Amino acid sequence: MRRLLVAILALVSVVSGALIGQRVAPAASVSEVLIGSVLPLTGNFASLGQQYLWAAQTAEDIVNNDYADLQVPLGPGKGFPGLGGAPIKFIVRDDQSRGEQARTIVEQLISVNKVHWINGEGTSGSTSIIQPVVESAGIPLSCHPCASPTLTEKGMKWFWRTGPHDKVMVASVFSFLKEWREHGGPRDLKTVALFTCDNLFCQDNRKVAADLAPKAGFQVVLDLTTKTGATTLASEVQRLQAANPDVLFLVQYTAETTVFQNDAKRAGFTPKVIATSNGAYSDETWLQAQKKTNGGSGWLGRDPTAIDLTHQRTSWKKVNEIYKKYSRGQNMGELAMREITGLLWMADVINRARSVEPAALARAARETNMGPEQLIIDYKGIKFDDNQQNTLATGVVTQIGWDGEKHTLWPWDLASKAGFKPIFPNPGWPERDSTPKPAS
Repeated sequence: MRRLLVAILALVSVVSGALIGQRVAPAASVSEVLIGSVLPLTGNFASLGQQYLWAAQTAEDIVNNDYADLQVPLGPGKGFPGLGGAPIKFIVRDDQSRGEQARTIVEQLISVNKVHWINGEGTSGSTSIIQPVVESAGIPLSCHPCASPTLTEKGMKWFWRTGPHDKVMVASVFSFLKEWREHGGPRDLKTVALFTCDNLFCQDNRKVAADLAPKAGFQVVLDLTTKTGATTLASEVQRLQAANPDVLFLVQYTAETTVFQNDAKRAGFTPKVIATSNGAYSDETWLQAQKKTNGGSGWLGRDPTAIDLTHQRTSWKKVNEIYKKYSRGQNMGELAMREITGLLWMADVINRARSVEPAALARAARETNMGPEQLIIDYKGIKFDDNQQNTLATGVVTQIGWDGEKHTLWPWDLASKAGFKPIFPNPGWPERDSTPKPAS
């Protein structure tokens, strides 16, 4: 009888334990959620890093303050409800646009600052350098504007990206160029030159473009790689001029793009089409500077969002007003939109996890199923594949008009809504100089 009683008590204990395990775990006791953010605030990529900083300040503001009528993740209410109202804090460090410096900073953020999440550097090359460090530490890492496809093709357990990669976005450019012929565009565009920098992002773009161009009916007449940080591109412009491509596919960062523009103007080089991918084209500071010279007018490129249509969203307008508090009045460009979207997704993950433990964060990240109504950018939502790449982030093609703003060209349904007539051919330098400049 005694043995039977002991067995019954043991069974009751096991069942009770199982029931307790099924209960929702209480929110972890956390005084603040620490996000390590390594950014290129000085050096070659400083213009981009500054926009990432403003985006982080905007996200921190949204999470920590109550915006009751802002329908984005963590807009209403203060702090993380799932963590008892704990605030978010970004610990920002400048890597001076140097990958090895980024690695050292990330090691310090993890070991000294004890951050709960690392927000990636913003450039694909430096993020690829810090990936192994964070993977070894076993905490989440994300980089939302980083577009190199290889970042999510390595099988990293702790890396996530909400933004689209360049296999998607560069394909948008060549789809547009191919289909343009049947939608009232020029029918005599037959050759293309690839003009890219030498880092990971540019070279991944180059490989994708080299593969897609022949499939879209273009002959590659020149494939030219330049040094990141080049201060003159005069000889490269001469080679481009000699190749005489119908389309110049240019992938350069802001500083090098400005160098190219100056050298191309001196040489009088103007291809029929300049198509570009990220780099300067994603830099809102570069875009606004072009208004002074009409330097960007007619350039077309891939974007992750139909920015002229997205501006009509109520949530975009409200977030933009917050962003302008930190950006000295500059509107969000698509780069900041990608970053803020990713940071608010990250906050949503932390809140759903009700914990800052890495395993809980990873589980909540993998379970993401976010609809487009929660976003300030026109992704179809956020949902991850096995490589932790958002499968619902897409690409569009835009063109800079004479007003200095981007207008949607492709896909055709969005282009119809935008109602913009494409500029063709690419304006020559005398036309840029003589055309009235838009008000900045």
